[in-house]
Amino acid sequence: MQLPAFVDLRPIGRCNLSCPFCFGPRHEVPSMSWDTARNVVDVLRDGGVQGVVISGGEPTLLPYLPDLVGALRKPFDDGRPAPRVVLSTNGLAPRKAMDRVLPHLSWIALPLESADRKEHGLLRTGSPAPHRDRVLRLLGEVRENHEHVRVKLGTVVTRLNVKGAPQVLDLIEDASLPDVWKVYQMSETNYGADNRDWLALGDEEFEDVVSACREAARQRGVPLRVYRNSTRTGSYFFIDPDCGIVVVDEGEERRIGNLFEKLADDTLRPAQLLTPARNVENFAGTYPDQ
Repeated sequence: MQLPAFVDLRPIGRCNLSCPFCFGPRHEVPSMSWDTARNVVDVLRDGGVQGVVISGGEPTLLPYLPDLVGALRKPFDDGRPAPRVVLSTNGLAPRKAMDRVLPHLSWIALPLESADRKEHGLLRTGSPAPHRDRVLRLLGEVRENHEHVRVKLGTVVTRLNVKGAPQVLDLIEDASLPDVWKVYQMSETNYGADNRDWLALGDEEFEDVVSACREAARQRGVPLRVYRNSTRTGSYFFIDPDCGIVVVDEGEERRIGNLFEKLADDTLRPAQLLTPARNVENFAGTYPDQ
């Protein structure tokens, strides 16, 4: 069995935010059970997967998240390297919960949408907690107490944060700067599709913001990566909470069946569903190995 080198595991749709640009599963989708998640882990490890991004929804709402990360990172008896694990989180989990997960992570992906508090609040909605401040606090704690964990900062560019997006690094002290800053064009999928008419920027407008972000990143010495919808096709292999496989074809997400059913009838052909080089480039460019 051979799977793509890098997989995005989305075991939960539920979230404690309601961001209008979200391209993850719908929040009402039932979460993956721990028994199922454990079987998925076995499939990924047996299939030679080199890296897993755990996202959602908000994965820190899963009570079994520490067990999931630990199972993925368990050393192989034959000495092969275990998959690298990235946690993509909104940063709202309590510190005690994060301290159970962080020792096992290779990377953590955190969001900051704008240096302007109002702009950020319009995009990260649904929680009474001061989201931007919580993210900045968690970023500092990771740098201080978990030096082995590298940090990717993500910023989704929309009509609401054109001004403040290029300035997010201004919020961060030098000692806490991320290892990678990734600027995203808003994906018009799921909630993003619902809101694209009033929220999404055109390609040229997006590139103007990217130029400003690139200069800001250069000044602070932070590597910048850019996600464009035009390069999305062939890059991703998602596993959703119901174990459905989702790939991106011609810019659109396409469900191709259940992971275990495809394995049982031997019809899973990853090379026919994505472009291996794009899959590797997308992960390795965003989360480079040390």
